[in-house]
Amino acid sequence: MKRKSKLALSAILVLTLLVTMVSSIMYAAPQNTKGYEAAIEAKVKEVLENGYSSFYKINNTKVNFDEMNVNGEDIEATVSVKMNTTLKVKKVEELPYVKGMLKKANMTNFTYESKAKTDEAVAKANKGKLKNEKMAKVAKELDFRFNELKQYIDKAADNNFILKITAKVSNNAVAADSIKIMAENIDTLVPVEQLLPNTAEEMEAEGANDMQMVIESEEQGYAPSLYASYNRVAARDYANRWSTNPTSCYDHGTSCGIRQNRTTWNNAANPYYAELCHNDCADFVSQSLHAGGIPMDSTWKRGTPANTTLAWVNTGYLKTYMLTTKAYWKTASFSTAYAGGVLYTASSHVVFLVFNDTVTRKYSAHTNDRNQVNYSNVSGYAYYILW
Repeated sequence: MKRKSKLALSAILVLTLLVTMVSSIMYAAPQNTKGYEAAIEAKVKEVLENGYSSFYKINNTKVNFDEMNVNGEDIEATVSVKMNTTLKVKKVEELPYVKGMLKKANMTNFTYESKAKTDEAVAKANKGKLKNEKMAKVAKELDFRFNELKQYIDKAADNNFILKITAKVSNNAVAADSIKIMAENIDTLVPVEQLLPNTAEEMEAEGANDMQMVIESEEQGYAPSLYASYNRVAARDYANRWSTNPTSCYDHGTSCGIRQNRTTWNNAANPYYAELCHNDCADFVSQSLHAGGIPMDSTWKRGTPANTTLAWVNTGYLKTYMLTTKAYWKTASFSTAYAGGVLYTASSHVVFLVFNDTVTRKYSAHTNDRNQVNYSNVSGYAYYILW
């Protein structure tokens, strides 16, 4: 019996020693969470800052880890980034897109002063090359663009990105070449590189192409039913005031996959209606358009839940009302849709456009709730403007 007891005691001692050794090993090599975050943050900053620095002064970049899961060698993270930038150009004429427009209009040495001076410069540069009505269109387009774009010169602005990142762990550190960055692009994920600015040459070509379309256009001015009193700035400011970039779902944690902050859905003029549930994208865009001066009527209005119309809260009915019934909207493109316009995705999601300096575009939206988030053009996106 004594021998058995000794053997049992020896086994217990060996087992205890093994447990102690394993515990010691585990303690000596804990999950290097802070190190993982630092490596991913460095890569994110490198990609974004290198991509934007050709056209912007990078004032600061803040990276926030909303979620990070480590499963063995695999890392998955959701990261939100706020990068503050200022355009490097000091005049609208220096923007590559505008250079392309001016070159197509035979005005490479043009400096904007006023509408009258623009009319004179266009006529002088294109005498014998364009008919009078074509020159009038060119002058009108340039006057509009210069007055639109001057607001972005020498003014800092935030660029927001929602990123999905995967990486591999090797020797308790992130393998640098394993970091893959995907960016949320409204309702789809794309490689982050697709959100970076085009080259100067590409933007110049885009400007030249858009000016050529103006010259070739057979339009005799704006359709009379476009709402002439629409205030794009007021609409944009409303959209930015009543949107955020939340990291969770208001009612259902993070499992629902929808990011919402209902405090921005609930203002005095437009209280939140439970009947909308998660679906507030059209309601939000309608609110923004109304803030810009578009009047309600019996077909498009917000009242009590029972009196709010489908044209106000349903994306399809909203488009039909604005585009067909009232003809307030007309189609635009990625390059010509400025702040105050709207964008429809292939899935019929609708968002409000709040920024376009010809280099960068941003939108604000509900469901998912987004505030001044960068986006790029994707096949299936449709753009509409009211001017």
